[in-house]
Amino acid sequence: MLNKLSTFLLVCVSFLLTNLSTTAIIADETVSIPGEQKKHYLSVCALFKDEAKFLKEWLEFHRLAGVDHFYLYNNNSSDNYIDVLNPYIKEGIVTLMQWPGQVSDQDERNAFRWALSTQVPAYQYTISTRAKETEWLAFVDVDEFLVPNHSNLKQILERYENHPGVVLSSDFFDVSDMNVLPKRNLIIETVEMVSPPHVNKQKSLEKMIFKPALCQEFLWPNYRCVFKNSQRAVKMSKNEMRINRYTNRKKIPWHFKNLREQLHIDSRMLAEDEKLQLLEIGYEILDQERAIFRFVPELLEQMRN
Repeated sequence: MLNKLSTFLLVCVSFLLTNLSTTAIIADETVSIPGEQKKHYLSVCALFKDEAKFLKEWLEFHRLAGVDHFYLYNNNSSDNYIDVLNPYIKEGIVTLMQWPGQVSDQDERNAFRWALSTQVPAYQYTISTRAKETEWLAFVDVDEFLVPNHSNLKQILERYENHPGVVLSSDFFDVSDMNVLPKRNLIIETVEMVSPPHVNKQKSLEKMIFKPALCQEFLWPNYRCVFKNSQRAVKMSKNEMRINRYTNRKKIPWHFKNLREQLHIDSRMLAEDEKLQLLEIGYEILDQERAIFRFVPELLEQMRN
């Protein structure tokens, strides 16, 4: 009982310390005015740690897909992330904040405490300080890609202007099982669909794009907002937009691996529950739809710049 109480007190103290220490980083807490023209239409917020080799692809993809701006929180990185981000910061595309965590996120057992002490305060801070700047905001991880099935993210969101938010489902792709050489160019060129990870049950398989000016309270787990006037977000079909999450990127093999048994069927012909059942029993499903692949040629060109 004492250990549980100590853990709870540690989380509470860490949460308060994080909020108190980070408010000095950016002092820009102004209220959004309804109907006011926003500086950005769609922005993405993410925390990162030692992700330098993946940041450029992630940023360039989302720019092509329709994201205007990025609020990025550096959580104790020790790599050359600043070299990657500097050009985007100078162009006004990225707002970078230093956000040291109170709890290490390296151990799965600390995931819950890390989220409460570090991740959630960063999200809440973004909502309170950036509501006046952006019409739509998404909280995603840097291994997650917002994928529009057609047109782009902006054009799809324009059809949901009467809603405070949209809820997106995720598909998972295990990068460590790729049957490709390490000289391949892009993370998103992996196509094998796998089952969701069984760890960190607090991490939702759904994420939300929402209007921060209408968000009254942010809830975690489940990464959801409580909206003003009891408004509710609407669930978006995967036929319009989804999230592709590429797990185990830091475990990319340096040799060919034997893949698990694959089903060479059109994933579009499977209902979601049928697909999940097949993934759960150990099959990989080839992503025949490949909605993300239409961005590959232009993204490769941007990566060479």
